[in-house]
Amino acid sequence: MSPSKRAEPTIGLREQKKLRTQLDLCMAARRLTVERGLDATTVEDIARAVGVSPRTFFNYYETKMDAVVGPVGEIGTPELREHFTAGGPTGVLINDLTWLFAAGFEPESEVREGISLVTEIIKTEPRVLAAFVASGVRLEATLGDLLSARLGSEVSPEFASLAAGVMTTITTRAAMSSAGDPTVSLAAAMRDHCAMAARLFEPAGRKRRHAE
Repeated sequence: MSPSKRAEPTIGLREQKKLRTQLDLCMAARRLTVERGLDATTVEDIARAVGVSPRTFFNYYETKMDAVVGPVGEIGTPELREHFTAGGPTGVLINDLTWLFAAGFEPESEVREGISLVTEIIKTEPRVLAAFVASGVRLEATLGDLLSARLGSEVSPEFASLAAGVMTTITTRAAMSSAGDPTVSLAAAMRDHCAMAARLFEPAGRKRRHAE
């Protein structure tokens, strides 16, 4: 299921730095929200925790709520999205979607911490849960654009919504299954769950390589 690493493009240093700042701001927003609560957390606090100016903060997020939610509506990096829309890295749509989504699971320790922080936040901040739900609309729009570019014609909103739902489920279940074992790569867990989903479409008489 996993594509060859030789097919994966490298991410430029400038793009790495931008992504790093974006993720740092998100993690700082989540940590401060858990520590102080959303209302007591300010944009200035978040920027200060990362060592950047509030002006830099607004280059990445419009509000502190956006920072807590994180770049949900963004999938991969410009280089990775270009590789995906060109038909890579494997040519199999579901595999390549999984690869693109999994590309954001770095570093592993921060992804796990981020999941834990969000779990804590939504227990006491219903507004954040509502914001995550609303972010699903952005995810569908972004994914719809990527799929349209890759397939060469505009996909229907229903197809984009279905694809987003499938990838959200695979991502969520993979994160849950690997939460108790830090030795399991989240990206690998996503690929495993993608393979399990593919088994749903196998012919009834086909022999399985793995036990049910």
